[in-house]
Amino acid sequence: MADDLTKMDRWNSEPLDVHTWSDHPEIKTLCDDLYDLAGMTTLEPKGNRKAKRTVKESLRVLILDLYVKWLKDPSISIGFSKGREAYTVGSRYNGLFVPRKVVDLERLLVEAGYIEELKPFQNQDPRTRNYTTRIRHTEALRDLFSQLTIDLHDIDTHANEECIILHDKYVDDPNDDTVRKIEYNDKDLPDDELALLDTLRGQLTAYNKLLNHTFIDIPSYTSATFKRTINKGRNAGRQQTISLGPDNKFVIRVFNGGLAGKWERGGRFYRGWWQQIDKEDRSKIYLNDQPTLEVDFKAFHPNLLSNELGVRLADDPYDLGELILPDVVTTTEQQRAYVKLLVLMGINADSDKKAYQAFRNSDRKDKLGQSLTDIQLAALLDAFIDKQPQFKGVLNTGQALRLMNIDSQIANMVLEHFTNKNIPVLCIHDSFIIQYDKEPELRRILDQATHQVTNYTINHDIKNDRNSQNGRVSGNLKGYEEAVVVSFHTPIRIEPTKQYNDRKAKFTKWLALPEYK
Repeated sequence: MADDLTKMDRWNSEPLDVHTWSDHPEIKTLCDDLYDLAGMTTLEPKGNRKAKRTVKESLRVLILDLYVKWLKDPSISIGFSKGREAYTVGSRYNGLFVPRKVVDLERLLVEAGYIEELKPFQNQDPRTRNYTTRIRHTEALRDLFSQLTIDLHDIDTHANEECIILHDKYVDDPNDDTVRKIEYNDKDLPDDELALLDTLRGQLTAYNKLLNHTFIDIPSYTSATFKRTINKGRNAGRQQTISLGPDNKFVIRVFNGGLAGKWERGGRFYRGWWQQIDKEDRSKIYLNDQPTLEVDFKAFHPNLLSNELGVRLADDPYDLGELILPDVVTTTEQQRAYVKLLVLMGINADSDKKAYQAFRNSDRKDKLGQSLTDIQLAALLDAFIDKQPQFKGVLNTGQALRLMNIDSQIANMVLEHFTNKNIPVLCIHDSFIIQYDKEPELRRILDQATHQVTNYTINHDIKNDRNSQNGRVSGNLKGYEEAVVVSFHTPIRIEPTKQYNDRKAKFTKWLALPEYK
């Protein structure tokens, strides 16, 4: 077959997924053939010692991940670490026990012409990002892939994967390769922490099972994958391939602060392709072929913090009423956006300098925002504090992880409630997407959960364009059973594409198989 694939690009890559598995006979046969063709018998252990994962099984993990990337976007390469610490068989984050021998497997596949490599990039400058080896299928392997009929639904991309992740510090990307996951051993945890984790892991496992059995898609999309240009942060300008398929629905919780944090710092829910797309696209999501509504809290962290300080936050705390830097920022709309971002950065950062620098780094395309000096940003923040004096001495003191733990507790209660009712709901930290006719119940549960965790409520609103009507709804959390009148909202429906209907039919067929029920 013709090969017109572009040159491998280290930017267009995803880490090796060591939790990719399938017992499909086609993939077994392919791996048996590659085992022989690449001369992998030389890697078999000597003596009677039995490895937890055989050479052929380790090969299957590697080939399956290459195949998944090929199905999703043939141009994607795999970030392949060859470091000794990358494949620890006893690691909590290596549930399939993939050994370091996978590095030797990769080498033999390169020598046999089935994998190509892009060498790692390392720089002595600590401000510069380093990159692991990138690998990708060659034309020879793609020819073999093209003969397979195995589909993404036949592949478990999260086999034995840990869903409760512990990090040392906080970054807003749980897959950031500059942050090391921290190992933790159940037997070393106090009984109360172990009981907590068992509960949280059980809740999240049940939620992930529900997501796996939920058709989550966008009817207007002609493909199950699309390219998104990252517009903020250090990766601004890079393109990212987003899959809407079954390989991209697994959700984890990330706690921060290491074991010293005692699972009380962070704890937010991450992953799921709905967290990886722009907010305009989120309004188009359908759940089980039904339109959805997205409900989000208003100024959630500022409200949490202000309520703790005993002051109810103004409806629009970011409107300063007058231009503070009239010769620089010339519209009240732009000033409001800057103040909002600056306050959020002030909640996250533990110093003025870090908050101001984070503000300037937030949007590389905003040249005016990047040009604002510390003195100018301090003037904006001081004007905000003049209107909201309860924040004096509180911002820029590192409040984020504590507040994130509060919003993650609320989110966990919401997800558990609907999981127990077999109703899928998607979480984007402090906003939630649900089938449109369940939106009144969602808003009721949001109020209940927020009050139960914080002893007060925070206003929320619907992001989507919609039609509205009123009705009565009851909650079922203890103490919140009394019915109340709420507004019902109906979203604007989307005409489905043929490709969407094909994806729906394929999912429905897979869901009907006995082994997946």
